[in-house]
Order: sequence, then structure tokens, then C-alpha cells
Amino acid sequence: MRTLLLIAVSFILIASSISFTDAATEKIRVVSTLQIFSSIVQKIGGMYVSSDYIVPAGTDIHDYSLTQNDIAKIKASALVVLANSNFFSIDAHIRSVAQGKRVLDFDDYNATIFSVGAIKEDYHGYWLYPKNAVGIASAVASALSGMAPEYRSYFLSNLESFENELNGTLTLAKNMVSRSGLDGAGVILAVPGVLYVAKSMGFRIAGILTEGPNQFVSPQELARMKDAIMAGKVAMVINAQNLEASRAGEIALELSRQTGVKIAYVDIFSATNYTAVILSNAAVLSSVPYVERAGAGTCDITPFIIVVTGLIAIAVFVSYLAYVYRRELLK
Repeated sequence: MRTLLLIAVSFILIASSISFTDAATEKIRVVSTLQIFSSIVQKIGGMYVSSDYIVPAGTDIHDYSLTQNDIAKIKASALVVLANSNFFSIDAHIRSVAQGKRVLDFDDYNATIFSVGAIKEDYHGYWLYPKNAVGIASAVASALSGMAPEYRSYFLSNLESFENELNGTLTLAKNMVSRSGLDGAGVILAVPGVLYVAKSMGFRIAGILTEGPNQFVSPQELARMKDAIMAGKVAMVINAQNLEASRAGEIALELSRQTGVKIAYVDIFSATNYTAVILSNAAVLSSVPYVERAGAGTCDITPFIIVVTGLIAIAVFVSYLAYVYRRELLK
């Protein structure tokens, strides 16, 4: 009981000092294209950054155009974090607005890129592959250390914590999928953006419904996929949230109606916490054996996701308390 009281008191004292530091220290303003990049920036920069993003949560990056408010955000920022200005048109626009500023872009992340179907290099959703998230976080830590060298040890410590949290979360996520009997299961992708979610869970890619911009699976390939489903070689179709009504989403639904294959809808764009989105997606994928024929889109697993996300939040909070207490004892 005494130990718990000391931890609580330590947390209150540190929280008070952090509040003072925030007021006294000018934060480094950072703007990212996507919310999920912004969440990584916040993890690394902590109390020394003010992290914002451009594309609204849940919006397809291809469908968004810069507003005057977005341009103002970019001009007011010291660091701009892009997904890939050579691939996403909005990133190219942001980069043109951010001339003269410190910019992180795809080449800074040392990312692993996979091919799928006719797509030789799939850049959609590459940030959801954990190794690539570490690459993004490392680039952010390096950039922030160059801009504020006096806080370098703080940024590197946060980077280490992020990697440890990510590794633990990925282990938990894979265990969830494994316990559902889906180890190495075959999956069909509706859109390229879900490839890295499937890869991170160890799934085998059995096909993709989208072959390029406005190019979709041929009748012959679709027939092959149906045969694979009926032979029990495909566990599910994976689509992205908010793309149910897209052409690929319609094809997936028709495939489900014809074969009974289930559809899982995962999050690839919006996340206030990177590890939370991994767990959320793992919860969706591992629930597939227990939902009705139409797939995860018609099955409400929100309570399950809330419970899992809540547990990881509690674990992270307790870990932070222990870290604060240990740091105070070492002073």
C-alpha cells in the first residue's frame, strides 16, 4: 500500500512539473500527412512537440485536397512528416508548400515494401508494417534530436520505449490470431492498403481484388479465387474501413454472398495510438471465425475492441508510473 501511495505521489509531482515545463518550453511544431504518423511523432517527441496532421481521420489519402487551414498548419510547423511524396499527390503538394522546412519523407524511413498481384511496389499502408513504423519513429527521433539536441536522450529513450511497446503488442496480436486458429491462413485482399496488416499477422496472400487505379480482378482470376475459397484455402477477405462502398468493396461483398467467405474491415488510416490500432485490427481479424456469413462489417465487435484497447492502455499507464517512480529514485 505504501509503495502504491509513493507511486501515486510521484506521478502527481511529475505531472505538475510536466505541466510547468510545457508552459515554459516552446514546443517543436510538427505536422504529418496522416494521423497515424502524427501519433508516432507524439510518442517520440512527448512533451517537447506539438503534433498535428492534415488528412482527417478515416479519409482516404487519395481523396483529400489541402485547405487553407492545412496550408497554415504547414507554414507554422518546423518539421513536416510525409508518407511518400513520390506516390501520394497530396504529399507532393504538402512538400511544395513546405519549401525551406525540415521534411521527412519515404526515403528517410528505410521501409520494407512488398509486391502484391500486378502491383510491383505497394506503398499503400506500408506504415502498418511494424518494422516500417520503427523506421518512421527512428527518423523522427533523429530529426528532433537535430532540432533540439539538448533533448536528444529524451527522444532516444522514447524511441526505445516505443520499440518495446510495439514488440509486446505485436506478440499479443499474433497470439490473438493464433488462438483463433488462423496461423498462416490464406486471405484475399480487397485493396492494396491492407497488405501490410495481413503481412504483419503472418497471413498468406491468396489474391487481391484490385490490380491498380480503377483496375479490378479479371473474371478468370475471380473464378480461381472462388475455387480456392470453396476448397477451404481462404479464411477471409480483408478490406479497409470506409471502403465498403468502393468498387473493390462491392466485389468483396458479392464474393461473400456467392461463397460464404467472411470479410474483415481493418483500419489503415486513422489512429491516435499506433499499438492500439494493431490490437484493434488483430481483434477484428481474430473474430472472423465467430461472425456471421456477411463478415465483420455486419458483426458488432466493438465491445471486444474496447476491452482489448482498454487493457493495453492500462498496461501502458502502469508501466509509465513504474518508469516515473524508478526515475525519481535514481535522481
